[in-house]
Amino acid sequence: MTTSTTTPATSSPTSTSLVRTRAAGLWCLAAALLGVVQAAVILGWPEQVSDDRYSYPFTPAWYVAAQASFAVQHLPLALGVVALAGTAAARASRAARLGLLAATVGLVLLAVVEVVAISAAHAAEDSSRGDLVSNSYAVPVLLTGTGLLVAGIALVRRRAEWTGSPLLPWLVLALGIYVFIPLTPAIAGSFVAGRLGIGGWMLLFAVFGAALARHDDAA
Repeated sequence: MTTSTTTPATSSPTSTSLVRTRAAGLWCLAAALLGVVQAAVILGWPEQVSDDRYSYPFTPAWYVAAQASFAVQHLPLALGVVALAGTAAARASRAARLGLLAATVGLVLLAVVEVVAISAAHAAEDSSRGDLVSNSYAVPVLLTGTGLLVAGIALVRRRAEWTGSPLLPWLVLALGIYVFIPLTPAIAGSFVAGRLGIGGWMLLFAVFGAALARHDDAA
């Protein structure tokens, strides 16, 4: 008499990875849309303090709450970039992998800086504390932009091998370019221009998240 045994069916690593990638895309999409809302809220917020205060237009208490929300909002964006780094096309390119890693580190550091910026809640805009916090944004933003730019160029050059959403390589490139033109000049300009620039970047991240959520990786 013989007996047969069966092993339960399990999801293949590729299927599991695909589900995670699409979930990361949805998280990225939701966080990016939240970022658009945050930019709009700041622009429409009534002036509670004078514009020479670092917390402008918020009171210190509202400023702390806003900064905490910014920090949390950045993390799902990093999750989306990490998920893209795990796709077949990105893994096949060393430049794309390194670029996406740099962008991920930049976004995480940006979240950290948002928390550190809480220390300027009671500071004047032109104080040493205010200047220190403002300058601390430069490295994370430029690291994110440079990483996305490098990864975008690498992915666009390998687009013939791309098996997922055809827009993704171009969106990564656009996200990187946007940091340098127009985001950086906008942030260096007026308060309104800076918020509009950030809101536009988040809109682009939303499109990226949506494309990632539809990604179909053949690897």
